[in-house]
Amino acid sequence: MSTKPLAIVSGLIGFIAFILVPFLPVDQQQSSLHWPQDSAASSVNAPLFSYVPEQVELQIPAGAADALRPDQDLVLTTVPTDAEDAVERALTVTALDDGGYSVVARGELVAETPAGQDVTVSSTEDATIVRAGGQEWELEDDNRPMVTGVYSELESAPAGLAADVEINSRFTTSPTVIKQAAMWVGGIALLIALVCLWRLDRAAAPATPARRPFRFIAADAVVLPVLGLWHIFGANTADDGYILTMARLADEGGYMANYYRWFGVPESPFGWPYYDLLAAMTHVSTASTWMRLPALVAAVVMWFVISRVALPRVGATRKLAVWSAAMVFLAFWMPYNNGTRPEPVVACGALLTWAVFEYAIARKRLFPAAIGVMLAATTLAAAPTGLMAVGAFLIALPALIRVLKERGDAVANLAPFLAAGTAILAPVFGTQSFAAVMEATAVRSEIGPSLPWYLEIARYQSLLSTESVDGSFTRRFAMLMLGACVAIVCLSLLRYRQIPGIHKAPTVRLILVVFGAVLFMTFTPTKWTHHFGVYAGIAPIVAAVAAVALAALALRVPRSRWFIVGGFLLLFALSLAGANAWWYVSSFGVPWWDKSIQLKGVEAASVMLLIAVVVLIVGAVRHRPRFSTVAAAPIAVLSALVVAFSGATMAKAFVSQYPAYTVGLGNLRDLKGETCALANDIRLETNTNESFLQPVDGDLGSSLSVGASRGFTPDGISDDLESENEGPTTAIAEQVTSGDQPEGQDTGTTGGERQSTGINGSTKRLPFALDYTRVPVLGSWKPEEATQTPAELTTQWYRLPAASDDAPLLVVSVAGRIAHHDRDGILQDGQDLTLEYGTLTGGSVRDTGEIEMYDIGPEPSWRNLRLPLEDLPEGANVVRLVAKDHSLDPDQWLALTPPRVPTLAPMNSVISPETPGLLDWPVALQFPCQRTFGHYAGVTEIAEYRISPDHPGKKQLSPVQNYAGGGVMGLTETVSWSYELPGYLVNDPGRDWGSMEVYQRRTDSTGQAPLVADIDIETITRSGLWKPSTMHIATQPD
Repeated sequence: MSTKPLAIVSGLIGFIAFILVPFLPVDQQQSSLHWPQDSAASSVNAPLFSYVPEQVELQIPAGAADALRPDQDLVLTTVPTDAEDAVERALTVTALDDGGYSVVARGELVAETPAGQDVTVSSTEDATIVRAGGQEWELEDDNRPMVTGVYSELESAPAGLAADVEINSRFTTSPTVIKQAAMWVGGIALLIALVCLWRLDRAAAPATPARRPFRFIAADAVVLPVLGLWHIFGANTADDGYILTMARLADEGGYMANYYRWFGVPESPFGWPYYDLLAAMTHVSTASTWMRLPALVAAVVMWFVISRVALPRVGATRKLAVWSAAMVFLAFWMPYNNGTRPEPVVACGALLTWAVFEYAIARKRLFPAAIGVMLAATTLAAAPTGLMAVGAFLIALPALIRVLKERGDAVANLAPFLAAGTAILAPVFGTQSFAAVMEATAVRSEIGPSLPWYLEIARYQSLLSTESVDGSFTRRFAMLMLGACVAIVCLSLLRYRQIPGIHKAPTVRLILVVFGAVLFMTFTPTKWTHHFGVYAGIAPIVAAVAAVALAALALRVPRSRWFIVGGFLLLFALSLAGANAWWYVSSFGVPWWDKSIQLKGVEAASVMLLIAVVVLIVGAVRHRPRFSTVAAAPIAVLSALVVAFSGATMAKAFVSQYPAYTVGLGNLRDLKGETCALANDIRLETNTNESFLQPVDGDLGSSLSVGASRGFTPDGISDDLESENEGPTTAIAEQVTSGDQPEGQDTGTTGGERQSTGINGSTKRLPFALDYTRVPVLGSWKPEEATQTPAELTTQWYRLPAASDDAPLLVVSVAGRIAHHDRDGILQDGQDLTLEYGTLTGGSVRDTGEIEMYDIGPEPSWRNLRLPLEDLPEGANVVRLVAKDHSLDPDQWLALTPPRVPTLAPMNSVISPETPGLLDWPVALQFPCQRTFGHYAGVTEIAEYRISPDHPGKKQLSPVQNYAGGGVMGLTETVSWSYELPGYLVNDPGRDWGSMEVYQRRTDSTGQAPLVADIDIETITRSGLWKPSTMHIATQPD
């Protein structure tokens, strides 16, 4: 067969094969839960990833109530009874006094059945139906319950008792033989079609001139080392932990689940090939420097494409243009792309797509264009922002059509494009069915965040926010610079029709790609500033052209030099209004991480604005400036300043923090094989209740009230201790629905009461699992309606133990508002609490003094003040607490417990690497040695602990993963309650690194925790259009 017919046939075969892939059958791992699983009808845990099963079938024999434990009425429920909103979420069957049963589905009474009758319950997508004694009760619509197991107060399993749960495991699938065959056929046909197209090119297009030999240029000596140093010492991106966790669990779970949110639906149709590459890399290591290597490789590839291909294509080869491109590239890359998010890959893909199409247009070849189509499709598959690459294809299309018309034989030349454009369907739907991907897409859209196109302004509002990391100095500078460069190029082309030395056609197509990206980004459902990282490949080329245009303008109109400089200084001033903010640990030790750049209260933005105004005024009255070079180079100069500033502040953070943890120190340890990152530097308390200091006189229980005291009482603690501390906000926090408990369930640090009385008469809940039968507490809080009076307290003297390496800190658990100096040395308002020290000799204390302890917040919640013992004078062997609350404001109060010196142990020795836990998405990259709890066939493991970011971050970012969004917190907190285990950062005890919670299983009335359920799994072949039900995702009241 000759080339043209073969191109047609192979192209069509490939196209048909790839189109069929989404609809071909898959092998599904269908899971189910059957209960009881022993003769004792023991409760079992089986948290469903999707929260709600496909269907539930119950059979309750008439005599089941006879097997209940004394004073209990719970026959069966699908959620622990003491979990939050258990009745509103579960399917519950309880025994009635008359011998019948009550059936409640999601808070709705379905039926109260007559005595002496067997009961069956069926809960499906259509209705929940109860049948007993020939009667039938129906609750219409989808009221399928949340299922985290089966829980009962039955002492034994009567004959006929059964609960059968068909689990939603529709996403745990693999390709059938026929599907694999279609993908292989399509792939082979595509290769044949591409070879034919290449041969048609050779026959129709002129020979390609020889390439210039590769040479290093001066800018390489700056760009490549900066990329390498930033990979080690630079800040990471916000979602690194989120994506790392998805990658770690992909193979174990059977598919790439969007782990933290959206009921465990797959990430498809997006993520390939990048996420799959990350999943493969986790089998080698989960260390940060390793997992972020694809981003570094993408950066190097992009720089060589920009400098060797793109700049010559647009004609911007002058040194000024090259250096402008280099500095803008770094200015974009450093704040946006040094992580595991897909923007680096999308930026690289979009750049390569544009470059390949330009090559095809310049050489009048269609084979490169087919490669470009595949690149565009692959870039789109990586993330929705990959539409930028599709835009490059659409913009190049008219020129390619002209090539096609010149070529003739349209069918033979077009057929390979059909296969090339649809080839992406094979990996995207390789393991998932069409119906499953559509359901996953619908779930993400319904739960959100999913903002409509007309709210695209939210993305730019975040960029210009002065209280958000999204609006940081470096992030807004990069985008403002891109906007300015696009405007300069457009105005120059409109005014002068041509920029000297610049090739107009490719430049116009380049600008249209930027406009296309802005347009397509409008239709992406999430409005994060992270997405701006996709411009990192195109922005440097635009900057290079803009630099040439400015140089030409400065020569044409000398007076314009003043306005060029003044205009860019205004842009720089607006950029400086943002804080020098970075995500989580990347901000450790960084100056101005929470505020705009300033010195002694004078903001750099204001100074720069004044300078800009002066330059513009001078330009209005003076005609001939002498700084023509500066006028042509503001893009390179300002971008270089931003790059240098970012590097300098990160270097300052590393040096000033050392030997305390920074992201740079953690990455350097990676290179030495110490890959546990922040976990290496966290120390956890191991003996909290045994570590309290012994009073010199009396016992611990009365030690707080032995000294002078007035106004402090055992119950003088507010019931409302919700955190009020706020850090820099994020767009995520503003766009995600939080639900009732945005931070998660109460861990004991936010107050409350208990029924039993503590050792000193308190009925208030204590934090950190403190034993109220041994540990006293006093507080100065009074209700608003009560008379507010001053309060003072001086505790007993406590003996200090000998200092040791594993017990270096003195700790006091406190609540309320306490005056202290923050990390910047600024005095924060509150009531006085000081630690007095002295030397006990012969029954008296001498050489007394006082010292302030570190208070990391948040106020007014329970927290741990801490002080390194080495900060106390040598010879001090006793301490006491002195508290003064002289404010009559009811919100100004404080509470305290006795001091303690706990024994600390490394996190990695307290938490076994094999122990499953919940690593919050902002922290997962910093705890690569801890294991996130897994999932398979729709059922998850049960977490034993939770690690969260600093308190402001926990408050703002937890809603991403909570019950309201179908997140993993909704599962862990349903089956477990938790308390916070105090932890401290080595060499930096005054820093809020985050928190550690210990999960404890919820128990039945006898104190027994549920067993782990046995799950039955069978393999069933399903059609690509098989949809068992519409997922139940209603987590919020109507």
